[in-house]
Amino acid sequence: MSKVFIIAEIGCNHNGNYKLAREMVLEAKKCGVDGVKFQTFNSEALISRYAPKADYQKVTTGTNNSQLEMTKKLELKGEDYLKLKEYAQNLGLVVFSTPFDLKSIDFLFDNGQSIWKIPSGEITNLPYLEKIGSLTASNKQIILSTGMADIDEIKTAVDILIQNGTKEDEITLLHCTTQYPAEDDEINLGAINDLKNNFPKLKIGFSDHSKGYTAAIGAAAIGVCMIEKHFTLDKNMQGPDHKASANPQELVLLCKNVRRIEQMRGIGKKVVTESEEKNKIAARKSIVAKCNIKKGEILTEENITVKRPGNGISPMNWYKILGRKAEKDFREDELIMIEGL
Repeated sequence: MSKVFIIAEIGCNHNGNYKLAREMVLEAKKCGVDGVKFQTFNSEALISRYAPKADYQKVTTGTNNSQLEMTKKLELKGEDYLKLKEYAQNLGLVVFSTPFDLKSIDFLFDNGQSIWKIPSGEITNLPYLEKIGSLTASNKQIILSTGMADIDEIKTAVDILIQNGTKEDEITLLHCTTQYPAEDDEINLGAINDLKNNFPKLKIGFSDHSKGYTAAIGAAAIGVCMIEKHFTLDKNMQGPDHKASANPQELVLLCKNVRRIEQMRGIGKKVVTESEEKNKIAARKSIVAKCNIKKGEILTEENITVKRPGNGISPMNWYKILGRKAEKDFREDELIMIEGL
C-alpha cells in the first residue's frame, strides 16, 4: 500500500512576508502534510512589462496594476527562503521551491535542491526544460505539472528532460487544470488514467486547483502518488491565489481523508477479508429441511429449502442433493447433512 505524498503549495501566498511564510510552514505541518513548496522568481526575468494579468488575477487583485507590478510584491528574498527551508526541515518536512526563471534554477541548485517542480506555464519553455533536465543533483526528482497541455506537448517535454539526462523513474507528472479556482466540470480526474496509460513508466500525481478538498480525495482513490494543494491561512488575504487555496481547516480534512482513502484502496485484488470470513456463517445460506423428514425419504423441492446459517451444505450443491435419500431423520430447519458433501 503506497503512501500519497501531500504537498502544501505555499507558493507566493506569503505575499513576500517572511513571518507569514514561517507561520504557514508551521500550520501546514500541523495539518499533516509531508512537504511544503515555495516559488522562487525574479519578476523582471519572469514577466514582460506588457504581459496582461490572467482573468482570475484581475478578479482577485484588480486591474489597477500590471502582472509584473502585482508579482513584484510577491517575491521572497533568497536569504528568507533559505531560512524557511531550514525551519521546515527541522519540523520534519520536505521543502523545495519552484524556479520560474533560469537564474532561480541556479540559486536553488547552488543551495542543494534535489526536487524540481516544473510549473505548467514552463512546459513549452525549451531552454528551461533543458536546464532542469541536465541538472545532476543527487536523488533528483522532477515534478512536471501538465496544466494547459495536451498529451503530445507532455510527451515532448518529457522527451526533452530525458534527452538531457533525466531518468524516467525520476519524473512525476501532475494532472492539473490551470484555473484558480478550477470549476468541478473542468477538473477531469479521468485524465489521471489517461496519463497512466500514455506514460506507464512515470509516476502520476495531481495538482489540485479546485475548491475544497473533494477532488484530492477522488484523485487519491484513483491511485495517484502525489497531491499538491495551494495553501493559505486566510482566503480573504490580498493576492492572486488565496481564494483558490485551502485554508487550514480544509487542509486538515484533505490530509485525514487521503490517509483514509489509502487504507480503503487496499491491495488492488478482490479477496475475502478476515472480517468477511467470520461473517460467512451469519450471512450465507445452507440447505435445510423445509419440514420434518424421515430417514430414507427422498429429498425434493417439497421437503428441503435454503436458509441461513451458511455452515452447512452450500445451495450451489442444490441439484446434487435433490433425489437423494435422507441419511437420517431431520427436523424442520435442521441443516441437511449428506456424507461426502
